[in-house]
Amino acid sequence: MKLNHFTDYSLRVLIYLNQKNKSASSSLDELSGELNILRNHLIKVVQFLSKEELVITKRGKNGGIVISDKALNIGLGDLIHLLEQDDSPIINCHTKPCVFMPFNCKLKSFFNIAYQAFLDSMNQHHLPDLAFNNWENIFSGQQKVQDNV
Repeated sequence: MKLNHFTDYSLRVLIYLNQKNKSASSSLDELSGELNILRNHLIKVVQFLSKEELVITKRGKNGGIVISDKALNIGLGDLIHLLEQDDSPIINCHTKPCVFMPFNCKLKSFFNIAYQAFLDSMNQHHLPDLAFNNWENIFSGQQKVQDNV
């Protein structure tokens, strides 16, 4: 299984906002710079996260983006399933009709069972479980890497 880029970027944004712990809001420019993700990609991500009430956005001079309580309390499995935006993320036998479908193929069923086990396992964890003890070092090291390029 492979998560799509949208899910990856969304998780990075939520991890970053969680680490700020609602102490200060972030801007799209800040997120883009710190996470090394194009601002245009982040616009779509933040709009979706806002629509799903996983972040709170405020426009204007004193505006910004902060993480919501909903994002802090949702299981990572449910969060990933929501972000993937696909009810059959592993295999879809109908997209390109499969010759085995009429013969009771069990592959999709096996994938669905495995995917549900993955989600159940991930639901044992929440965003606060992903907190870093050495947060400051992550971005100070990133700056040195960018300066050497």
